[in-house]
Amino acid sequence: MRHSVKGVLAAAGAVGVLVGGTGTLAFWTDTVTVPGVTGITSGTMKLTDTTVGGCGSVGWVIDASESPAGGAFVPASSLLVPGDVLSKTCTFSVAATGTHLRATIGVSAPSISGTLASALTVAGTFTKAGSPVTTLTSADDGATVTATITVTFDPASGNATQSKVADVGDYGVTLSQIHA
Repeated sequence: MRHSVKGVLAAAGAVGVLVGGTGTLAFWTDTVTVPGVTGITSGTMKLTDTTVGGCGSVGWVIDASESPAGGAFVPASSLLVPGDVLSKTCTFSVAATGTHLRATIGVSAPSISGTLASALTVAGTFTKAGSPVTTLTSADDGATVTATITVTFDPASGNATQSKVADVGDYGVTLSQIHA
């Protein structure tokens, strides 16, 4: 039994020397060369403001559906009541190229500060050729999208929102590329 234990230890030591030391342990291997690819080019995704005079020059309208319809909102003199909706409409040209390009369109959340901030919500709706749109693809390259941005004074606001003030910061109309 001693000889067999010594034999096992000697064999284990020999393998250890071959694997970790001066010897080599050979395995069969093979390699197949797979051709690479040249000329990989990325697509594009961009919105360009095409609003006459630029979106920044378009004024806000108060309650486009209320009577009188669509009066100009003047921050120094217009006073909102619960349920009022401010809106601004701008147009954007879409650049969208890419074999599998798909993107959502939306509005980034602006900062809203002040004592009326919690009662205000900013949202956006988008149309292309008069139809609602929430995603764009490379088929929309060159299309015009109309964005209507709204700031809504919560219609359920109570008396605590009287004589309050808020500032709505810059917002962004965003394209966010998605890939399933």
